Amino acid sequence: MDSQNALWLRPSLLLSQGRDRRAAASKAELWRVIWTAGGLVWLCIAAVGMLWAWPMAGTIHGDDYYVHSGARLLHHCLLFLLSAAAYRIGIGLGWPDTALGRIRVIVVNVILSLVVIRVAPFALFVSVGLLDEPWKNVMEGMRAWEPLRATTEQWLTLLRFWLPAYVLGLIAIALVITTRRSHRHTVRLAEMSAQLANARMATLSAQLHPHFLFNALNSISGLVGDSPSQAVEMLARLGDFLRVALESTKNPWTSVGAEVDGVDAYLAVQRIRFRDQLRVSLTVEPEVLKAPIPALLLQPLVENAIEHGLSDPDECLEVTVVIRRSQNRLMITVANTRPRMREPLAPVSFGNGLRNVSARLFAAYNGEGTIEIGPDPVGGGTRAELSIPAAIEPTRNAAERQN
Repeated sequence: MDSQNALWLRPSLLLSQGRDRRAAASKAELWRVIWTAGGLVWLCIAAVGMLWAWPMAGTIHGDDYYVHSGARLLHHCLLFLLSAAAYRIGIGLGWPDTALGRIRVIVVNVILSLVVIRVAPFALFVSVGLLDEPWKNVMEGMRAWEPLRATTEQWLTLLRFWLPAYVLGLIAIALVITTRRSHRHTVRLAEMSAQLANARMATLSAQLHPHFLFNALNSISGLVGDSPSQAVEMLARLGDFLRVALESTKNPWTSVGAEVDGVDAYLAVQRIRFRDQLRVSLTVEPEVLKAPIPALLLQPLVENAIEHGLSDPDECLEVTVVIRRSQNRLMITVANTRPRMREPLAPVSFGNGLRNVSARLFAAYNGEGTIEIGPDPVGGGTRAELSIPAAIEPTRNAAERQN
């Protein structure tokens, strides 16, 4: 019974520890922002105040005494320390979703600002007593600012001098916190989008395997009796292709070079299957071999060109594959010598293989990749042309690019 209770309690304990760590990290981050963003604002205000009072520091003008610069700097430091505590309480409340909760947060922040502002003259007297005037003179001036004796004029003076400084610090801290949270939210969305796109691409890639495997095994079964050696060779090349295909379920992205290796293995199977009926030309520019593309993007196009072109067993079918770069686009062309299409094929008329390719292009490039099927003006048959961004990295690196 004790071991069962331990098993039930352990996940709850881990979740509680995770929440505690996240809460501690959030508190530490808030303090860092207060000391940096808030401190920078108060430092600028202190510098402006010291420069403004510099010519009059340590002198008396009428009934006003202008304290020395050292005491003025200490006054700003003490006031910032008090403000930092108020910022931590006020911003730590967050921004609730309900109107009543937001009103409560606003009221608390107003009260905190008034407390800081009301303490400002006492922080000044302490600074003067430590660095400027004797404590006897300081105590006499402090009596006029006793908390319960503050006049309306004194409150207006405090609000005019210290409310803008406090509010500017609060705004700076809130902006930094909001920006950081927005950035983290954007990164999380990018990670989720990348995971979704990869999962979708892997699923679509997996749909290709049964179709090709059925055709290949059917051909192998026909060769077993007539030509066992060719059947063995075909099984070996089929294994090479399936190894590449299975890798696409783990990582939906590959390089052009790896994709071409997979197509070579696929074509080896097809050459054994169709013998002298098939001739294939594969041309790849060396500079695009390392370019990233979705895995198994080329194979269904080559398969379509072969399956639809071998309608006449007495004629040899020629299939041409060209992969090149044109400015910032990667161009992939797969053409055959027959049959010739009369007009471009509309996307609504795509078969399963072409719809699969189109869907993976959209998942990988979010509409930036295109596929066109139409007549081939060079070979006289049909041409499939893909145009994809050559500079776009795999979707799985999207979150890393946001960071």
